[in-house]
Amino acid sequence: MSQNSVYHRPDNTLLALLLALAGMAAFTPIFAAGKLSGGLLPVAVLVWLRFIGGAATIVSVAAVKRVPVFTRVSPLWKLHLMRAFCGVGGLACSIYAASVLPLADATAIGLTKGIIAIVLAGLVLKEVITGRHWVAGVLCAAGAYLVVRSAESAAGYDELALAGVMSALMGAVFMACEALIMRYIAQREDTVTILAYVNVFAAVLLSGPVLWLIVKEGVSWTDLLIFAWMGPLAIIGQSMNISAYRRAGAATLAPVYYGTVVMSAVFGFAVWGEIPTRVAVFGAVLIVAGGAILTLPNPFRKFRQAS
Repeated sequence: MSQNSVYHRPDNTLLALLLALAGMAAFTPIFAAGKLSGGLLPVAVLVWLRFIGGAATIVSVAAVKRVPVFTRVSPLWKLHLMRAFCGVGGLACSIYAASVLPLADATAIGLTKGIIAIVLAGLVLKEVITGRHWVAGVLCAAGAYLVVRSAESAAGYDELALAGVMSALMGAVFMACEALIMRYIAQREDTVTILAYVNVFAAVLLSGPVLWLIVKEGVSWTDLLIFAWMGPLAIIGQSMNISAYRRAGAATLAPVYYGTVVMSAVFGFAVWGEIPTRVAVFGAVLIVAGGAILTLPNPFRKFRQAS
């Protein structure tokens, strides 16, 4: 299918970075929902609340903007369904990991999605992977590794935490695949349609099993309402992410999203008083350096062109 110029935007790495940062900020408390709930709600219920709330929000937006979401079938509906599956899997794994690990650690482990996305972007989307992409990816991966090693040295991982590590890695695979799908459809359909399909598909897939779980576990509807903010906040974050992917490739944005570990560390300190070690701080510096390599002008470009 040819790229639709209506939804395509000129490459703008700096603007894409700012949009990506805004999207990350929106999703930080969502990924921490398991720990915020203190075990009050099962992970599956939290994931369902995020998507059912997102579906209600975006369908309302579609009605106000008169976007014909349900009067025609998107030619990319199969990709939307695949993205919904990846989104559910990625969020579930991330919430569980963050509920049994320190938030910054779970986020850092999940950041292996950047390396996975870079490789898949070259293999699947045929995007050009430059030396700057690889240098940024290596720096960010090294920084994330230091953050995890720092936490491991301080506390050690028990069997439950090991399950959290594996869950974070699985979440990284899901989110890397979702990033590639988002890059493809973001330049071919409008934002409201994209968000409506993924949220409605995910809500439909989850509603039956989760409602049964709510009845079985006797989950209070009052407790459910406490986390009703997840859906609308996720729509804001997703809108920012789609706008970012319209202005930069998946390979470019993948290392930038390593900044989530910094936001998670700040959030963890503000809410639970988690203080990163010096090694973890150095890892965060490497992560920021990786993102800077992608956004700052290449000082050697003009020199090579002149020669």
